Amino acid sequence: MRDLIGGRWSDVSDILLDLGIAMAFWIIWTGVGESVKYLLGPSTAKSIDVLLPLGYVEIMTWILLSISAGFCEEVVYRGYLQGQFLALTGSATIAILLQGVLFGVTHGYQGTKLVITISVYSVLYGVLASWRKSLRPGMISHAWSDIFGGVLSRSF
Repeated sequence: MRDLIGGRWSDVSDILLDLGIAMAFWIIWTGVGESVKYLLGPSTAKSIDVLLPLGYVEIMTWILLSISAGFCEEVVYRGYLQGQFLALTGSATIAILLQGVLFGVTHGYQGTKLVITISVYSVLYGVLASWRKSLRPGMISHAWSDIFGGVLSRSF
C-alpha cells in the first residue's frame, strides 16, 4: 500500500508540503470545475440534495464518508487503475485520461454534464498524482472537496 500511495511522510515538513499542495490544487480544481460547469450550462439531472447531510450526526457521518472516499477513490483510480493503464499503454497521458473517463462514468447517476465535469476533475487528480508520485495531496484535496461539497451545499 505504501508503494501505491507514494511512500510515507518522514517529518513535519513533508506533511506541510502535502497540505500546501493540496490547498493550492483544491483552489485550481475548484476554478476549473466551475469553468467546466459554466461551459456546459446548467445540469438537468435529478438533484442529489436528498443525499446531503442534515444535523450534527449526519454531518459527522458525511465527514467520515468523505475522508474514506478521498482515500479509497484515490487509491483505486489514481493509484491502482492509473498505474495499470500506464503499464498497458506505456503512456502517462493515456493512463490519466482513461482513469478519468472511467471515474466520470461511474458517476453516471448524476447525469451527462456532471459525468463530464467529474471526468475533468479526475483527470486533474491524475495529473497531480503523476506529478507528485504520491496520492497524499490528492487524497487530502479530494476529502476536502467532498466534505465542503456536502456540508456547505446544504442551506441551514
